[in-house]
Amino acid sequence: MTAYLKRMPAGIAGAISRPQDLTIEPVILDSTNLFTAYGVGGKYSGGKFVPIASGDTAAVLAGIFVRPFPTASQPDVVQQIGSGKNFTGDNLKRGYVNVNIGGDASSVTLGGAVYMRVATSAIGTFVAAADSTNTVLISNAYFTGPGDTSGNIEIAFNL
Repeated sequence: MTAYLKRMPAGIAGAISRPQDLTIEPVILDSTNLFTAYGVGGKYSGGKFVPIASGDTAAVLAGIFVRPFPTASQPDVVQQIGSGKNFTGDNLKRGYVNVNIGGDASSVTLGGAVYMRVATSAIGTFVAAADSTNTVLISNAYFTGPGDTSGNIEIAFNL
């Protein structure tokens, strides 16, 4: 059991935070090119929804990979059905979703710019500050206010 002494977490990465205001599209995922986490950017390649890759631009972002319910991680599904057998997933095209920026999100402000990593580590994740050529601005997204110290925060995203 966990006791929250000051503040509950701001959310779970990849979880829809406002289910009344969204557009989710079912997509075919590529079992040979797995997402590392929920709440990261994706693109279309070969008719399948796949993770953002190193060197991609903001223009290829086709949505955010979100958590279905009930859920299993992609590696767990691949283990059950076998590699090379593609399966469905959920792509957020418009709405509010929780993401993890990989650091303290408590100082992020309402309307803050959202950047996506396209180089170095954690490619496809969203961050609150530009990092040279390692990030690109996502002009159709913004932070809805401060998150928690574990990096969980809500973004508004609209394609």
